[in-house]
Amino acid sequence: MRCVHFGSYWMGDNDVVCLMARDLAALCDLVTIDTGLYSSENYGWFEVDASLNPQRPIHWLDHDRVIAAVNDARADFIIVNSGGMSLRPETAEKLRSAGVATVGISLSDPDVYQDHGIAYAHLYDLYYSNSMYSLKQQYPKNLKVRWLPFAASPSLHRPMPQVPKTYDVVIVGHARPERIQVVNSLKRYFSVGLFGSGWGYGSSAVHGEEHVRAINSGRIYLSFSATVAGYMNVKVGLLEAAACRTCLITKAFAEVEKFFRSGMEIYLYKDTDDLVASVRHCLSSPYVRDWLAENSYARFLSDHTWESRWNGVIHDVRQCKLG
Repeated sequence: MRCVHFGSYWMGDNDVVCLMARDLAALCDLVTIDTGLYSSENYGWFEVDASLNPQRPIHWLDHDRVIAAVNDARADFIIVNSGGMSLRPETAEKLRSAGVATVGISLSDPDVYQDHGIAYAHLYDLYYSNSMYSLKQQYPKNLKVRWLPFAASPSLHRPMPQVPKTYDVVIVGHARPERIQVVNSLKRYFSVGLFGSGWGYGSSAVHGEEHVRAINSGRIYLSFSATVAGYMNVKVGLLEAAACRTCLITKAFAEVEKFFRSGMEIYLYKDTDDLVASVRHCLSSPYVRDWLAENSYARFLSDHTWESRWNGVIHDVRQCKLG
Protein backbone atom coordinates (compact mmCIF):
# COMPACT_ATOMS: atom_id res chain seq x y z
CA MET A 1 0.00 0.00 0.00
CA ARG A 2 1.09 3.57 -0.67
CA CYS A 3 0.81 6.28 1.97
CA VAL A 4 1.56 9.96 2.50
CA HIS A 5 2.40 10.86 6.11
CA PHE A 6 2.14 14.47 7.30
CA GLY A 7 3.99 15.31 10.50
CA SER A 8 6.48 17.63 12.14
CA TYR A 9 9.26 16.90 14.60
CA TRP A 10 9.79 19.31 17.48
CA MET A 11 12.06 16.96 19.49
CA GLY A 12 14.52 16.09 16.72
CA ASP A 13 15.77 12.54 16.27
CA ASN A 14 13.81 11.10 19.18
CA ASP A 15 10.58 12.90 18.34
CA VAL A 16 7.66 10.47 18.60
CA VAL A 17 6.20 11.43 15.23
CA CYS A 18 9.59 11.09 13.55
CA LEU A 19 10.11 7.59 14.97
CA MET A 20 6.58 6.58 14.04
CA ALA A 21 7.12 7.64 10.44
CA ARG A 22 10.46 5.84 10.28
CA ASP A 23 8.94 2.55 11.42
CA LEU A 24 5.90 2.94 9.18
CA ALA A 25 8.25 3.18 6.18
CA ALA A 26 9.20 -0.46 6.74
CA LEU A 27 5.59 -1.55 6.28
CA CYS A 28 4.36 0.36 3.24
CA ASP A 29 5.47 2.54 0.34
CA LEU A 30 5.70 5.81 2.27
CA VAL A 31 6.16 9.47 1.42
CA THR A 32 6.88 11.54 4.54
CA ILE A 33 6.20 15.27 4.57
CA ASP A 34 7.53 17.53 7.32
CA THR A 35 5.14 20.46 7.37
CA GLY A 36 7.60 22.63 9.30
CA LEU A 37 5.19 23.19 12.15
CA TYR A 38 8.05 23.70 14.61
CA SER A 39 10.40 25.44 12.21
CA SER A 40 11.14 29.15 12.15
CA GLU A 41 10.75 28.98 8.37
CA ASN A 42 7.38 29.04 6.61
CA TYR A 43 7.02 25.86 4.57
CA GLY A 44 3.62 26.98 3.32
CA TRP A 45 1.83 23.79 4.28
CA PHE A 46 -0.84 25.17 6.60
CA GLU A 47 -2.97 28.09 7.73
CA VAL A 48 -3.11 28.87 11.46
CA ASP A 49 -6.60 29.10 13.01
CA ALA A 50 -6.58 30.39 16.60
CA SER A 51 -10.34 30.87 16.90
CA LEU A 52 -10.82 28.08 19.46
CA ASN A 53 -7.68 28.63 21.54
CA PRO A 54 -4.82 30.99 20.67
CA GLN A 55 -2.48 28.85 22.79
CA ARG A 56 -3.32 25.72 20.81
CA PRO A 57 -4.27 26.79 17.29
CA ILE A 58 -5.41 24.41 14.59
CA HIS A 59 -3.14 24.13 11.56
CA TRP A 60 -5.35 23.49 8.52
CA LEU A 61 -3.32 21.84 5.76
CA ASP A 62 -3.37 23.51 2.36
CA HIS A 63 -5.95 21.81 0.16
CA ASP A 64 -4.16 22.07 -3.18
CA ARG A 65 -0.79 20.95 -1.84
CA VAL A 66 -2.27 17.95 -0.05
CA ILE A 67 -4.16 16.82 -3.17
CA ALA A 68 -1.03 17.27 -5.29
CA ALA A 69 1.09 15.25 -2.85
CA VAL A 70 -1.48 12.44 -2.76
CA ASN A 71 -1.73 12.36 -6.55
CA ASP A 72 2.05 12.37 -6.99
CA ALA A 73 2.39 9.43 -4.59
CA ARG A 74 -0.68 7.64 -5.99
CA ALA A 75 -1.51 7.10 -2.33
CA ASP A 76 -4.02 4.58 -1.03
CA PHE A 77 -4.25 6.41 2.29
CA ILE A 78 -2.87 9.44 4.08
CA ILE A 79 -2.02 10.06 7.73
CA VAL A 80 -2.12 13.42 9.49
CA ASN A 81 -0.11 12.82 12.65
CA SER A 82 -0.76 15.11 15.62
CA GLY A 83 0.60 18.64 16.11
CA GLY A 84 -2.87 20.16 15.89
CA MET A 85 -2.77 19.64 12.12
CA SER A 86 -5.78 18.61 10.10
CA LEU A 87 -7.19 18.24 6.66
CA ARG A 88 -9.78 20.83 5.72
CA PRO A 89 -13.34 19.50 5.37
CA GLU A 90 -13.25 19.94 1.59
CA THR A 91 -9.91 18.09 1.39
CA ALA A 92 -11.22 15.14 3.38
CA GLU A 93 -14.29 14.94 1.17
CA LYS A 94 -12.24 15.17 -2.03
CA LEU A 95 -9.96 12.34 -0.91
CA ARG A 96 -12.87 10.21 0.22
CA SER A 97 -14.55 10.58 -3.18
CA ALA A 98 -11.28 9.53 -4.82
CA GLY A 99 -11.09 6.36 -2.70
CA VAL A 100 -8.16 7.57 -0.58
CA ALA A 101 -8.59 6.61 3.08
CA THR A 102 -7.88 9.39 5.59
CA VAL A 103 -6.30 8.74 9.00
CA GLY A 104 -5.99 11.31 11.78
CA ILE A 105 -3.95 10.81 14.96
CA SER A 106 -3.89 12.70 18.26
CA LEU A 107 -0.91 12.07 20.56
CA SER A 108 -1.74 14.71 23.20
CA ASP A 109 -5.15 13.71 24.47
CA PRO A 110 -6.91 14.25 26.82
CA ASP A 111 -5.34 17.72 27.14
CA VAL A 112 -5.92 18.89 23.56
CA TYR A 113 -9.34 17.36 22.86
CA GLN A 114 -11.29 20.57 23.50
CA ASP A 115 -9.05 22.52 21.11
CA HIS A 116 -8.28 19.96 18.41
CA GLY A 117 -10.11 16.63 18.38
CA ILE A 118 -13.51 18.22 18.93
CA ALA A 119 -12.97 20.36 15.81
CA TYR A 120 -11.82 17.82 13.25
CA ALA A 121 -11.92 14.16 14.37
CA HIS A 122 -15.21 13.71 12.51
CA LEU A 123 -13.56 14.56 9.18
CA TYR A 124 -11.54 11.34 8.99
CA ASP A 125 -12.35 7.80 7.90
CA LEU A 126 -10.23 6.59 10.81
CA TYR A 127 -9.24 8.65 13.84
CA TYR A 128 -6.96 7.53 16.67
CA SER A 129 -6.29 8.88 20.15
CA ASN A 130 -3.44 8.06 22.52
CA SER A 131 -5.81 8.25 25.50
CA MET A 132 -8.21 5.59 26.69
CA TYR A 133 -9.86 8.23 28.89
CA SER A 134 -10.58 10.37 25.83
CA LEU A 135 -12.15 7.44 24.01
CA LYS A 136 -14.47 6.72 26.92
CA GLN A 137 -15.20 10.22 28.24
CA GLN A 138 -14.57 12.84 25.53
CA TYR A 139 -15.09 11.72 21.95
CA PRO A 140 -18.70 11.20 20.84
CA LYS A 141 -19.48 7.48 20.63
CA ASN A 142 -20.82 7.78 17.08
CA LEU A 143 -17.33 8.69 15.80
CA LYS A 144 -15.93 5.29 16.79
CA VAL A 145 -12.52 6.76 17.57
CA ARG A 146 -9.89 4.09 18.13
CA TRP A 147 -7.10 3.73 20.68
CA LEU A 148 -3.52 4.09 19.49
CA PRO A 149 -1.45 3.80 22.66
CA PHE A 150 2.12 4.99 22.82
CA ALA A 151 4.95 2.67 21.84
CA ALA A 152 8.67 2.95 21.13
CA SER A 153 11.11 2.09 18.36
CA PRO A 154 13.95 -0.38 19.01
CA SER A 155 15.79 1.26 16.12
CA LEU A 156 16.62 4.07 18.56
CA HIS A 157 15.68 3.09 22.11
CA ARG A 158 17.65 0.02 23.10
CA PRO A 159 19.75 -1.37 25.94
CA MET A 160 23.26 0.12 26.18
CA PRO A 161 25.24 -2.20 28.47
CA GLN A 162 28.33 -0.01 28.04
CA VAL A 163 26.65 2.98 29.72
CA PRO A 164 27.43 3.08 33.49
CA LYS A 165 24.45 3.00 35.85
CA THR A 166 25.34 6.37 37.36
CA TYR A 167 21.99 7.01 39.06
CA ASP A 168 19.64 5.07 41.28
CA VAL A 169 16.68 6.75 39.59
CA VAL A 170 16.49 8.50 36.24
CA ILE A 171 13.79 10.95 35.18
CA VAL A 172 13.57 12.24 31.61
CA GLY A 173 11.00 15.03 31.42
CA HIS A 174 10.46 18.66 32.25
CA ALA A 175 10.14 19.97 35.79
CA ARG A 176 6.75 20.93 37.22
CA PRO A 177 5.94 21.90 40.81
CA GLU A 178 4.36 18.57 41.76
CA ARG A 179 7.27 16.69 40.19
CA ILE A 180 9.84 18.77 42.03
CA GLN A 181 8.23 17.84 45.35
CA VAL A 182 8.54 14.14 44.57
CA VAL A 183 12.12 14.51 43.33
CA ASN A 184 13.13 16.37 46.50
CA SER A 185 11.82 13.46 48.55
CA LEU A 186 13.79 10.97 46.46
CA LYS A 187 16.98 13.02 46.67
CA ARG A 188 17.06 12.57 50.45
CA TYR A 189 17.86 8.89 49.98
CA PHE A 190 18.94 8.22 46.41
CA SER A 191 21.00 9.60 43.54
CA VAL A 192 18.60 11.02 40.96
CA GLY A 193 19.49 11.83 37.35
CA LEU A 194 17.36 14.64 35.92
CA PHE A 195 17.13 15.27 32.18
CA GLY A 196 14.82 18.02 30.97
CA SER A 197 14.19 21.73 31.40
CA GLY A 198 13.45 23.46 34.67
CA TRP A 199 15.36 21.18 37.05
CA GLY A 200 18.11 23.70 37.72
CA TYR A 201 21.84 23.89 37.14
CA GLY A 202 23.39 20.99 35.24
CA SER A 203 20.19 19.55 33.78
CA SER A 204 18.92 20.02 30.24
CA ALA A 205 16.79 18.32 27.63
CA VAL A 206 18.35 15.42 25.72
CA HIS A 207 17.64 14.18 22.21
CA GLY A 208 18.61 11.29 19.96
CA GLU A 209 21.42 9.09 21.24
CA GLU A 210 21.86 11.31 24.31
CA HIS A 211 18.24 10.61 25.20
CA VAL A 212 18.87 6.86 25.00
CA ARG A 213 22.05 7.12 27.07
CA ALA A 214 20.21 9.14 29.70
CA ILE A 215 17.60 6.39 30.15
CA ASN A 216 20.32 3.73 30.29
CA SER A 217 22.23 5.63 33.00
CA GLY A 218 19.68 4.75 35.70
CA ARG A 219 18.99 1.56 37.61
CA ILE A 220 15.33 2.59 37.74
CA TYR A 221 13.29 4.78 35.41
CA LEU A 222 10.55 6.89 37.02
CA SER A 223 7.73 7.98 34.73
CA PHE A 224 5.39 10.75 35.89
CA SER A 225 1.94 9.88 34.59
CA ALA A 226 0.03 13.13 35.16
CA THR A 227 -0.41 15.41 32.15
CA VAL A 228 -0.17 19.21 32.34
CA ALA A 229 -3.97 19.34 32.64
CA GLY A 230 -3.95 16.77 35.45
CA TYR A 231 -5.11 13.67 33.58
CA MET A 232 -3.36 10.31 34.03
CA ASN A 233 -1.70 8.91 30.91
CA VAL A 234 0.78 6.19 30.09
CA LYS A 235 3.62 8.37 28.82
CA VAL A 236 5.78 7.50 25.83
CA GLY A 237 8.86 7.65 28.06
CA LEU A 238 7.67 4.58 29.94
CA LEU A 239 7.72 2.57 26.71
CA GLU A 240 11.09 4.03 25.70
CA ALA A 241 12.54 3.00 29.05
CA ALA A 242 11.15 -0.52 28.63
CA ALA A 243 12.89 -0.62 25.24
CA CYS A 244 16.14 0.19 27.06
CA ARG A 245 15.62 -2.77 29.42
CA THR A 246 15.41 -0.51 32.46
CA CYS A 247 13.41 -1.27 35.60
CA LEU A 248 10.16 0.73 35.46
CA ILE A 249 8.20 2.53 38.14
CA THR A 250 5.16 4.79 37.82
CA LYS A 251 2.08 5.75 39.78
CA ALA A 252 -0.67 3.15 39.99
CA PHE A 253 -3.73 3.68 37.80
CA ALA A 254 -5.88 1.33 35.78
CA GLU A 255 -4.62 2.04 32.27
CA VAL A 256 -0.97 1.27 32.98
CA GLU A 257 -1.82 -2.36 33.72
CA LYS A 258 -2.95 -2.75 30.13
CA PHE A 259 0.73 -2.29 29.23
CA PHE A 260 2.70 -4.00 32.02
CA ARG A 261 1.83 -6.41 34.84
CA SER A 262 2.31 -4.95 38.30
CA GLY A 263 4.98 -6.74 40.31
CA MET A 264 6.14 -8.74 37.31
CA GLU A 265 6.99 -6.14 34.67
CA ILE A 266 6.70 -2.83 36.55
CA TYR A 267 6.58 -1.31 40.04
CA LEU A 268 3.46 0.76 40.78
CA TYR A 269 3.32 3.18 43.71
CA LYS A 270 0.41 4.89 45.48
CA ASP A 271 2.03 7.99 47.01
CA THR A 272 5.47 9.49 47.64
CA ASP A 273 6.14 7.37 50.75
CA ASP A 274 5.25 4.24 48.80
CA LEU A 275 7.52 5.39 45.95
CA VAL A 276 10.49 5.81 48.31
CA ALA A 277 9.84 2.38 49.80
CA SER A 278 9.53 0.79 46.34
CA VAL A 279 12.77 2.34 45.12
CA ARG A 280 14.57 1.22 48.27
CA HIS A 281 13.29 -2.33 47.84
CA CYS A 282 14.24 -2.35 44.17
CA LEU A 283 17.78 -1.14 44.85
CA SER A 284 18.28 -3.68 47.63
CA SER A 285 17.26 -6.55 45.35
CA PRO A 286 19.35 -6.43 42.13
CA TYR A 287 18.03 -9.83 41.07
CA VAL A 288 14.41 -8.67 41.28
CA ARG A 289 15.26 -5.37 39.57
CA ASP A 290 16.94 -7.14 36.65
CA TRP A 291 14.10 -9.65 36.44
CA LEU A 292 11.49 -6.90 36.13
CA ALA A 293 13.62 -5.11 33.55
CA GLU A 294 13.96 -8.26 31.45
CA ASN A 295 10.23 -8.94 31.71
CA SER A 296 9.19 -5.44 30.67
CA TYR A 297 11.72 -5.53 27.82
CA ALA A 298 10.27 -8.81 26.54
CA ARG A 299 6.73 -7.39 26.84
CA PHE A 300 7.83 -4.29 24.93
CA LEU A 301 9.27 -6.32 22.05
CA SER A 302 6.16 -8.48 21.94
CA ASP A 303 3.42 -5.88 22.27
CA HIS A 304 4.58 -2.26 22.32
CA THR A 305 6.68 -1.40 19.27
CA TRP A 306 5.54 1.20 16.76
CA GLU A 307 5.69 -1.51 14.12
CA SER A 308 3.03 -3.50 15.97
CA ARG A 309 0.87 -0.38 16.36
CA TRP A 310 1.14 0.43 12.66
CA ASN A 311 0.22 -3.12 11.66
CA GLY A 312 -3.08 -2.54 13.45
CA VAL A 313 -3.65 0.77 11.68
CA ILE A 314 -2.85 -0.72 8.27
CA HIS A 315 -5.31 -3.55 8.97
CA ASP A 316 -7.97 -0.95 9.79
CA VAL A 317 -7.19 0.95 6.58
CA ARG A 318 -7.58 -2.20 4.49
CA GLN A 319 -10.93 -2.91 6.13
CA CYS A 320 -12.01 0.68 5.60
CA LYS A 321 -11.18 0.56 1.91
CA LEU A 322 -13.13 -2.68 1.55
CA GLY A 323 -16.16 -0.81 2.90
